Amino acid sequence: MLGRESVAWRGPGTPLVFAAGVPRMKRLSIEGPLVWMYERNHDVLARESRADFERRLGPPHGTDPEGDGLGPTDWWAWRADCGLTLVVLRRERAGDFHVFTGEHEVDHALAHLGWWSREVVWRVDEGRPLMKNGWAVYRQDDTGNRHDVTVMPARGHAECLARLLEARAHKQWYAIEARGTPPPPPMPKPREGWAVIRQDEHGNRAEVVVHPSEEIARKLARAYDAEPRHKQTYFVVPVPPGA
Repeated sequence: MLGRESVAWRGPGTPLVFAAGVPRMKRLSIEGPLVWMYERNHDVLARESRADFERRLGPPHGTDPEGDGLGPTDWWAWRADCGLTLVVLRRERAGDFHVFTGEHEVDHALAHLGWWSREVVWRVDEGRPLMKNGWAVYRQDDTGNRHDVTVMPARGHAECLARLLEARAHKQWYAIEARGTPPPPPMPKPREGWAVIRQDEHGNRAEVVVHPSEEIARKLARAYDAEPRHKQTYFVVPVPPGA
């Protein structure tokens, strides 16, 4: 941590304001092939020179020589102090960065990566209205003008984004405030597709991951099987509807 934030409420019902304290990201320990490598639905497509990206965030955490069939793919994976999980892929052929995080975490992820709008080619929430319920992150300049940056379901992530933006801004301060009715906990997505199952020598089974594509699920199972593990096998089974 680069310091602890100081937090204060400026009277009942007023926004939460921050002073300094920039959160860090730590490398995410991942065993086995990255499921994100085979996902089509990234949340951000960005363009920056590899040299600039690595100068700021370090060399890749790993490389897949085949990627998802489109050639060599480098990857980075982090978990931030705030709890945000962030995965970045860079395919050598295209040279673009693909970011996987969550549709309500795009601004948060971009702030952690040190990107502004100029690096962003596409984002999953582009053109969508802000959420009506949740925690709003807004900025105010030295003339008192306010502007909402985003509205997020998780208060802790909104606080983190405000701190990150505050550390980068000049003559602006950032705060959060509750909007509408707090959003309910997210419902689990329906399970569908193909499950990769791990089985040990005693017959105990555990689900590793579910993917909508049978072809990709089988590729993941083969990749896990190829790793130097002892007395474990991997196979693929269909997930029953509604399971």
